[in-house]
Amino acid sequence: MYPGLPSRLEKEILDRYLEVVLKGNKDGLKKLRLRIEDPPRRKHMVYLGGAVLAGIMKDAPEFWISRDNYLEEGIACLSRSGQA
Repeated sequence: MYPGLPSRLEKEILDRYLEVVLKGNKDGLKKLRLRIEDPPRRKHMVYLGGAVLAGIMKDAPEFWISRDNYLEEGIACLSRSGQA
């Protein structure tokens, strides 16, 4: 995440909640607990997500393409990947 993004998201969500749900009644904000987490390993989240997806799909042959397939058909083989 970008520096300051979690606090900005918290502020904007609280402002929107106050406006739309509470109709300007600030007393309702006292009951609302909101915290946006800034994960310490956020730099690696995309890689971790890809690794999880690969782990889930490892037994699904229609999800994968071979190098030979790619060299033979080019990018067109990607459109069929993942379709049963």
